[in-house]
Amino acid sequence: MTDFSKKRVLIIDDSQAMASSLRMTLTNFGMTRSEMANTAGEALFRIRNREFDMIVCDYNLGEGTDGQQLLETLRRQEVILPSVVFLMVTAERQYEKVVLCAEMAPDDYLLKPFTAETMRVRLERVFEKKEAFAPIYHQLAQNDIGAALAACDTLLVDRTRYVIDVMRMKGELLLELGREEEAQQLYEQILATRAVPWARLGLARAMRATGEIGAANEQLQLAIEEMPEFLPAYDLLAKVEEEQGDMEKAQQTLDKAIKVSPGSVARQTAFGEVAYRNGDLATAAQAFGRVVESNRNAFMRSPQEFVNLGRIQMEQQQFDKALQTLNGARSVFGDDPQMELAVSTMESLTHQVAGNPDKARDALVRALAARDQVRLNLGDATALDLAKACFLNGKEDEARALVKEMTSNFYDDTRLQQSVRQMLESVGRGHESKSLVEDSAMEVVKLNNEGVLLARQGNLQGAIDLLLEASHRMPQNIQLALNAAQAMIVESDRYGWNAEHMKAAQQLLAMHETRYGKLDKFKKIKVMMKDVGAKFGVDL
Repeated sequence: MTDFSKKRVLIIDDSQAMASSLRMTLTNFGMTRSEMANTAGEALFRIRNREFDMIVCDYNLGEGTDGQQLLETLRRQEVILPSVVFLMVTAERQYEKVVLCAEMAPDDYLLKPFTAETMRVRLERVFEKKEAFAPIYHQLAQNDIGAALAACDTLLVDRTRYVIDVMRMKGELLLELGREEEAQQLYEQILATRAVPWARLGLARAMRATGEIGAANEQLQLAIEEMPEFLPAYDLLAKVEEEQGDMEKAQQTLDKAIKVSPGSVARQTAFGEVAYRNGDLATAAQAFGRVVESNRNAFMRSPQEFVNLGRIQMEQQQFDKALQTLNGARSVFGDDPQMELAVSTMESLTHQVAGNPDKARDALVRALAARDQVRLNLGDATALDLAKACFLNGKEDEARALVKEMTSNFYDDTRLQQSVRQMLESVGRGHESKSLVEDSAMEVVKLNNEGVLLARQGNLQGAIDLLLEASHRMPQNIQLALNAAQAMIVESDRYGWNAEHMKAAQQLLAMHETRYGKLDKFKKIKVMMKDVGAKFGVDL
């Protein structure tokens, strides 16, 4: 029996009366440590500032974000640990279809009306499963993926009743660790006994990672045939088709997914981006328009939504409409430098195309001022737009510096480099592609390789000096940052605690955690840092 008295719960419902009713029901189970929130935004604030064992959320939260969108945001951004129970409550029978389509399902859901006893029994069952997975969750909380994988194997040896769930998690962990061949064997083993769409998806992910693009495509097609509502298969299939060079098919695939379930903002955005790259401006405008409209009252809005729509309207020569869309971002985000940078940059490009050079220069001045405040948070798309605006307004030195910075920081991103080349062609600078793109990338590879070689030869101090200097010159380059941090951690491990270097390593990791924290190498280095800290009695 679960001891509910020890559980802390958050109840999310836009109706105060319903939230209070749920609170009373839970209190009768002994669950007295409860809080309430009436909106998704308020719930997110509470969850970020306090740990909960369970979240009970109504699917319909009024205008804006619904319960499913909140759940996906919490899980994608890793705001809640896997050990937290998420229970969805809804009166809408259609939610059963939503769960069927969802990439991320709640631990359980209850359809209203339900009895208190039904709720208690379902909670007992969910917490029992969470308890069985506790050894895995504990290791995941420590960012030790290898130990979590070992915990999966232990549960499988013990022949747990949740064997298929453990196998699913094991497959995901193998993929996260880059052990694609083992993951492929596991998924094939599962598929030999039953046709499970998520296993086909996992198998396709493993195949794609090892370069078997055609085979991955076949598995995804099978997954969709077996379960036409399985949306994650459409999402990955579109990426695979785009990698195969079939942009039209990728667009058609996402269009089919949206017809199955039109509510996903992320999928609408992906659809708009593919349509734009495919030259279908009308469809892209419709998709980005839906994103802006559907997110009107949501808490997770982004300035990029407005910029995407404004870009399409500019290219359709609807200049007044584009400027109106871009200015609308200011009314939503207020005095936010990230927003001002992206919006002012696109305003500059719009005025330039519209034949208003003075206004284009004024907007660029605002963008550059905002850039000085944003620094490391300069996104790829915004940086590319800003470089183009600088070229078009005669600020060629700043434009070239931005291009070199992008290329150096993301030297292994082939799509970004292709976008940079296309931008240079569009502003009549195609002849500079080699010096600004290829040469910059080669310089970074050379620096990185020199640093790694020095470390392997035992010259840790030389490696640290070189990699630190390089990471300061190219602050967004994750490989340089990780190699520098690793060299400093190894130094302390071998030769004794170096407080200055360990602090620098911490700062490098903190700087990149939001964007790259899920990388396997990032996680391994973070665990290494904790282990070395523990060795010297320092809590990191």
